[in-house]
Amino acid sequence: MSTDEYITLPNIGILKTKIPDNLYLDLLDECLHCENNERRITGLTSSGVPNHYVLEKNLNQFKEYISSVTLRYEKQSGYLKTIKHLDRDCYLTIDTPWINLQKKNEFLPNHFHDGVISYSLWMKIPYDEQEEINYKKLKDHQSLYSFEFTYANILGNISTTPIKATKEIEGYLIMFPSNLTHCVYPFYSSDGTRISISGNIKFLTK
Repeated sequence: MSTDEYITLPNIGILKTKIPDNLYLDLLDECLHCENNERRITGLTSSGVPNHYVLEKNLNQFKEYISSVTLRYEKQSGYLKTIKHLDRDCYLTIDTPWINLQKKNEFLPNHFHDGVISYSLWMKIPYDEQEEINYKKLKDHQSLYSFEFTYANILGNISTTPIKATKEIEGYLIMFPSNLTHCVYPFYSSDGTRISISGNIKFLTK
């Protein structure tokens, strides 16, 4: 009889959760009309990077939801307990979220966020997964059109974990440590707009 025991070394994970349907519909309505909002923001901007707009209409309702998800994320990950930079406990504060409107061929390069915890909520996927695969004619399409995390494994080698940004992810929120590097790959087969909402959670020190 084998006495082998395979031990998985712990790491900080991410949380994927589906938002309530009524909140999703309210947010989607605001996203579809956000280009009428003059509060366009500039952060990660360059040629080929999507436009960002401030979330306003459903801000309070959305912040309440993000607060509840943050508690669940910390309960499962224990991430905040690993942060040893402060000399006392602090409350968390939720920064103003922003809406991403991503057109065909646009992308978000590898980057990380300000803050402690961040999230991306996927609102609208305009393409069919098989059409994307057929368009690029790639056998290995793991990273195609995906939301992808990049990090070092226990050997110091670079690893990636793609989250498929297909229609099945509509209404799902991904929460992760803010300094976890990630990117969003472009899509090619649709003239529609891929819509997501992102934001950061920070320590309130005042």
